[in-house]
Amino acid sequence: MSSTFKRRSALLALSASFVLAACGGGGGDPGTPVNSDANGWNGVTSLKTTDTTVGTGASADAGKPVQVTYTGWIYDVRNADTKGTKIDSNVGGTPYSFVVGANTVIKGFDQGTQGMKAGGKRTVTMPASLAYGATGSGANVPPNAALVFDIELLAVDPNGWTGVTALKAVDINLGSGTAADTGKTVSVTYTGWLYDARVAGTKGTQFDSNVGGAALSFTLGSNKVIAGFEQGVQGMRPGGKRTITIPASLAYGNSGQGSIPGGAALVFDVQVTSVN
Repeated sequence: MSSTFKRRSALLALSASFVLAACGGGGGDPGTPVNSDANGWNGVTSLKTTDTTVGTGASADAGKPVQVTYTGWIYDVRNADTKGTKIDSNVGGTPYSFVVGANTVIKGFDQGTQGMKAGGKRTVTMPASLAYGATGSGANVPPNAALVFDIELLAVDPNGWTGVTALKAVDINLGSGTAADTGKTVSVTYTGWLYDARVAGTKGTQFDSNVGGAALSFTLGSNKVIAGFEQGVQGMRPGGKRTITIPASLAYGNSGQGSIPGGAALVFDVQVTSVN
């Protein structure tokens, strides 16, 4: 069975691409006092946002998918801009997508993005309690570290995913024979795309297909595939072809999976090869 349809949930961490080593601690001779908060992290007790460019587009409100670029640093009060060791950046690479208010990124990043408008740029300073807390993250973010992020909001729901609120099935060919009902084992070929309202047919980026390969077989009602795919296949007959549009709530939700971003609505072309 294709891994596209395996059920799982994931709480995404923004720090997945960290590559730089964090600075280690140090001290002088035993008689020399050591500043245990040289970076001034204890002084960062609440979230602070500073807009450098106020956007003019749609607002990043809770429940909306957004695309951003960002660069993150360890907070360091000894620097004029408080940007110490760089920990991560996707500038010049693939935009980062997440659903605002869905708790799939660290709280300070989520809260710091809220209210931005498309085209806006913001510097967000967050205390450790809204970042990686007392445990830190890997070798790059020490325990109790305050962080600074420069964020640019590229787009709010650019694909129109929030407009897909219910399952939609359109038959291209009805087929004949036994109908795919609960308890039946159905074999299908399919191609899946990210829903994109800006594209004719709403078929955006293709993320999976088994056309030309082995058919996918599963039993209806067994919860072996995403809910929208299973519901969309119901009632189809061998030889039948159908286009299924699935809201995120019946696909991979706010967490997403692999190349499928959180909040993504999906489109599938499905053909049933057998029903048993």
